[in-house]
Amino acid sequence: MSARPGLFAELKRRKVFRVAAAYLVVAWVVVEVASTVAPNLNLPEWTPRMVTLLVMLGFPLALVLAWIFDVTPEGVKVTENAGGNRGFYVVAAAIAVGAIAWFLYSGSADQETSVADVTEDPSIAVLPFVNMSDDAGNEYFADGISEELLNILAGIDGLKVASRTSAFSFKDTNTPIPQIAELLGVRHVLEGSVRKQGNRVRITAQLIEAGEDAHLWSESYDRTLDDIFKVQEEIAQAITLALEGMLGARRVTVQAATGDLEAYERFLNGRARFHQRTELDQAIADLEYAVEHDSSLAEAWIYLAAAHHVAPGYPSSRNVSYEATQDAGRVALARAKALLPNDPLVVALQGNLEAGRDRPAALTLFERASGMRTHVSTPTLWHGLALLMAGYIDEAKVVLERARRMDPRAGINNGYLGLAYLAAGQDAEAEKQIRLAHANGWAIGLRLYTIELAARGEGTRAAEFLRSTLDAETLRTPGFSAVLAALEDPAQAPALRDVIGDNPINEALISLGREDQFLDSALAYVHLPESDQAYWLRMAWQPSWAGVREDPRFFEIARELGYVDLWETRGYPPGCSRVAASGADRLDCPGMRR
Repeated sequence: MSARPGLFAELKRRKVFRVAAAYLVVAWVVVEVASTVAPNLNLPEWTPRMVTLLVMLGFPLALVLAWIFDVTPEGVKVTENAGGNRGFYVVAAAIAVGAIAWFLYSGSADQETSVADVTEDPSIAVLPFVNMSDDAGNEYFADGISEELLNILAGIDGLKVASRTSAFSFKDTNTPIPQIAELLGVRHVLEGSVRKQGNRVRITAQLIEAGEDAHLWSESYDRTLDDIFKVQEEIAQAITLALEGMLGARRVTVQAATGDLEAYERFLNGRARFHQRTELDQAIADLEYAVEHDSSLAEAWIYLAAAHHVAPGYPSSRNVSYEATQDAGRVALARAKALLPNDPLVVALQGNLEAGRDRPAALTLFERASGMRTHVSTPTLWHGLALLMAGYIDEAKVVLERARRMDPRAGINNGYLGLAYLAAGQDAEAEKQIRLAHANGWAIGLRLYTIELAARGEGTRAAEFLRSTLDAETLRTPGFSAVLAALEDPAQAPALRDVIGDNPINEALISLGREDQFLDSALAYVHLPESDQAYWLRMAWQPSWAGVREDPRFFEIARELGYVDLWETRGYPPGCSRVAASGADRLDCPGMRR
């Protein structure tokens, strides 16, 4: 009896080596062709990776098939002595393929978790420039210069620019540049400083390639304010030259926004204060000064309209009524619209200022604004919020998700997206976004999420959520202590009255089972300024609010606020229909009951 051949000899006899060599050659050609052809055909950027994955998965299968089968002049036949073990070989191949797939997937998943949508395209974040002036008040000017550069770069075709909110969230932090780039999904970062003294200004800027943490370009400019627009142009042009290999040749020109440099400086200060919302009265004063001294300064009109619109929601010593400040906003918006009719923020502001008068027209304006090319997420956020308040939950999720991708570190984007997920019954994703909202500075979502859990009877879960999110010192404050006690022991719920205060239209009343009190108050106050009586609709479509939204009083409130006109024009929220009951119409929403 002859000796059993060795493994090497058997592999050679079955032509496994020959198949492996041929497979690797062909695989290399296929991968190279895919990598070369995909960009030219505008195929998705993952195409070459997918081809490579398929080639790798096929390799062990090819080897096993070579072991089992042989190509002969009579056709494909089972190799001698291979037949009895075919099942074993097929299982081995399946295990090998599965192992490779798991390895590649797990590596990809880990990368996806740690890297926030890092793009391979030219991309940049403009960090707030550091104020190096002796006067701390010049910080607004430094912020303004940073935003001007961001806006200029955002106008360059092919260059993705991180939003202002996200980039400025790293102000006064020591976060390393590579980490900032990873969180914002960009490849490059522009940082710098501004020193202003009288009419002289020194601007230092440097461009960093985040992956290598390497400086691609840096420069300092000592100029007078008269040259401020020229300096902005030079910085933007230097950046495009540094990225020319990725962007191609680009020519950047910056037109002077105004010839009145004091008006321009006040505009920069006013816009920066508007963004911070901490000195809104001064922001309005700055912007009014700017437009009074140069009525053609379009952006100053835009932000003046925006400041008037949001003013009722913030502390003010101006003692101006809601109607008066909204009228002032409309006047400023009319001027802005005449100068920049197709600016996304102009269109979105028009939707906000007209929302109470004509909901269908307002939603059309929001849709138009959020569809425009812009690096600012505010129009998209307002569009999503309008859909959420009207009950179009699935549409709201799509739009708010887009706002989050545009500006991932804007807490308000995370928060309203979380509420939309919560209304859709996607609790895990909702909690994730609410936590991000809190981490990114939007605390309102925390309160609303807790209210919804409590209204469902999940007080213990709500208390655990608060304890895992807030620090111990905050939880020890009298307000939070009362909330936690009431959540964990329903008998102590009456103590929440002191926490709720005297606001008659407070969502927390739903958690206490006082739907009648809430609806009576909301109906009685429906003619208050919109900022006071419509905000709670962001919660009206939550699962626990079924009794509220199907009550005839809710329908009457919706009619007064213009939502019934919207529903009759556009269609009722999915899962809901209009029902006439004893002469009082109401909504019936069986598709929303969970």
